[in-house]
Amino acid sequence: MKKILLSFTIFVITITSCEKKDTPTLTPLQQLPPAIKIGANTAGCLVNGEAFLPKGHFSTGNLKCFYINQKDFSLGIAQVFKDTFRGIYIYDTNLEINKTYQLTNKDLVSLKNSKYAKYEDPYSSNFYQTTSKITGELTITHHDYNNAIISGTFWFDAVNNIGEKVEVREGRFDMKY
Repeated sequence: MKKILLSFTIFVITITSCEKKDTPTLTPLQQLPPAIKIGANTAGCLVNGEAFLPKGHFSTGNLKCFYINQKDFSLGIAQVFKDTFRGIYIYDTNLEINKTYQLTNKDLVSLKNSKYAKYEDPYSSNFYQTTSKITGELTITHHDYNNAIISGTFWFDAVNNIGEKVEVREGRFDMKY
């Protein structure tokens, strides 16, 4: 009887240990990189409530940050799938730590002195951008000039040419430039 009980116990332990454990599903917000300030080259945001992170291979890279001569800032986050490309682009100038900048469409022709954000999905011909009335914000939370590290947060709404709107929220980046 002891052998049967021992065999049954070992059988139950074996079966229960082989069951697939449910891994917790992360919320879209939990999928975003943490808002840190170390130059980790990370960025992400929520687009219409879904996590938007750099993915796939794009010829110029799927995550880019430039801050040329401490004047012209640009951030690009790209997702590339089989036949689809999507991107978030933010342009601004002359940034200061802990200052919030409005993202609008001032002077889009030259991009000089512009405060601008765009979401695009070119394969479906959808280009969404901020306007003078549909805007967003960019805040620089950290800037280490000596080590060329810049970190910050952003959000914006953008519209396409037929008035459809996209909402970009909880944006964050921690980049070397």
